Amino acid sequence: MTKKFDPKELENSKRIYKSATPKNDLSWYVKWFASACILTAVLARSAGVDYHLIDIWFSLVGTIGWFVVGMLWKDRALIMLNAVLVFILAQGILRGLMV
Repeated sequence: MTKKFDPKELENSKRIYKSATPKNDLSWYVKWFASACILTAVLARSAGVDYHLIDIWFSLVGTIGWFVVGMLWKDRALIMLNAVLVFILAQGILRGLMV
């Protein structure tokens, strides 16, 4: 249960930390799902070469998720980074499927 603070107490406190990101809206669910996908991709990457396509697919899904979060937050850095990563990962998937 989250304690409710008085607005003046929140404004003047240096000990009460407030999250800068929204909670329990669409972006909250997408960012956590995307983060789990990226962690799964890194786990597959560290497991070995046999999991290369799993790594790229989970990376792509996670990156698309973070692109969506960037759009929802109107955060140009997230949008630009993840748009470029989606393009790079899609090329890797196409290259992997052609082999």
